[in-house]
Amino acid sequence: MNHHGDPNVEAVVPTEGLVAALTFIDNVGFHGIATSLTGTAPLVERSWPVLIRNARTAVAVIGWPDELQTLAKRFAAAAGRLAAALDQPDVRATGEPAQELHLAYHALSDAGWAYLARAAGIPEEGRNPHQHDHATPPPAH
Repeated sequence: MNHHGDPNVEAVVPTEGLVAALTFIDNVGFHGIATSLTGTAPLVERSWPVLIRNARTAVAVIGWPDELQTLAKRFAAAAGRLAAALDQPDVRATGEPAQELHLAYHALSDAGWAYLARAAGIPEEGRNPHQHDHATPPPAH
């Protein structure tokens, strides 16, 4: 089943599911979470554990296309690690899992939206849709 776009992109899952999962994870705020948890005074917002667990579920429930499955599994695993770290009393133990999830999120989101654009026949524009730089890692703590 192909959707009006690139004949080489096979829609193996309903695009609505991909759009829903990507939209959900795009609105969690992984950049802000990672920035807060890797900063000099890490602080955990009460809503984060639930958001992260829900994002993990939203990604895990989708039957991702073959080319995105590894990224989806990496995201779900990273979300599980951060959720577990947030349950621990040492907030400083959340920094590394938060950064890992932030990077896994970007990889999945970017690749997922690119996949959907190809499926729709929309050419890629070659830009970073998240508008922040990842070249400089956060300070070590």
